[in-house]
Amino acid sequence: MKYYLFVIKKEFYKKNDQYLYSMLENLKYMKRENYNYGFGIYHNVCYFFNDSIIKNYLEKKYDMKCVDNIYTIDGDTTLKITKSYACITTTRHLRELLCIFYIYHKDIFVCNFETKEYFWLKEKITYNYS
Repeated sequence: MKYYLFVIKKEFYKKNDQYLYSMLENLKYMKRENYNYGFGIYHNVCYFFNDSIIKNYLEKKYDMKCVDNIYTIDGDTTLKITKSYACITTTRHLRELLCIFYIYHKDIFVCNFETKEYFWLKEKITYNYS
């Protein structure tokens, strides 16, 4: 399964989740000649990821290998962090890895564009800080 994570600005919390998913899907599959338009839309809806903070969290939790900005975790999970999204590809349950993103930011919208699934991370994850 491949999951894309986006940090969403507060103004879009109360918007329709299906609308938000469709907008992010359109941005994901946008043609290169429309990137300037797409960048404007993205900038209004999402925050950029601070990949160095997430990398720091991950390095404390996992033994990772990194090649070309793609992290391999435990051999069966890959994580790519860009400024605009994070992409997790895995065959196992995501809870532990998603908890790290939940610590990073509570307002993350998760999309699986292959299966058309989407959810707010804060609705799926509860984290005990003790």
